[in-house]
Amino acid sequence: MAALPVTIALKNIKCKIETDEVGSDEPYVLVTAVDLGNPLLPNAEVTLYGPWSDVDEGETHGTQPLQPGINPSDFPFVVWRRNAWGPSGSAKAIANPANAVILVSMMEHDDGKPGTARELTKGAVVSSLAASAGMTRAQRVNKLKADINGALGIPTGFPNFDDRVGTTQELALSANLLDVAAGPKTKTLTITGDGGRYEVTFVVTKG
Repeated sequence: MAALPVTIALKNIKCKIETDEVGSDEPYVLVTAVDLGNPLLPNAEVTLYGPWSDVDEGETHGTQPLQPGINPSDFPFVVWRRNAWGPSGSAKAIANPANAVILVSMMEHDDGKPGTARELTKGAVVSSLAASAGMTRAQRVNKLKADINGALGIPTGFPNFDDRVGTTQELALSANLLDVAAGPKTKTLTITGDGGRYEVTFVVTKG
């Protein structure tokens, strides 16, 4: 059976423990998607979710599904459920899960600029993929994680820098997770760092 076109998007975050920052948390998430179907010229994109404001321990904050006829840019205060896969923004089949890399990074927003953090991440991803063309998948993923973490350590605002919550993680895909013929499926990552702990849930949907 041929693989179905799918979308992969962040569904919600749950704060299990707040970070050590003063006051309520204000997290945002950067999702890097890389299509290694062409290992020499892989496609890549970085999707920004958030920031969410006034996040306290025990709370769950979600993303809003995109609605036909609504331009998300007209509602910048809404965290939209944008498709992070494929890198083109449209639903795309993943015939071999090993050819898809989904990396998840969480930041605590202070005086930084999330949009700039996304741009820095995208630049790091492009450079990392170019430099790792001859490496194995595992080596490329490890290099991507390290390079993304490095990019997110660059200040994007003053005086209080945005801080990484933990380190970049891979959302591992499988044939079972991608088999959404009967309906959407979810997978949750736990991200721990900066004194906090979050559960980040993604939803895979038929395109």
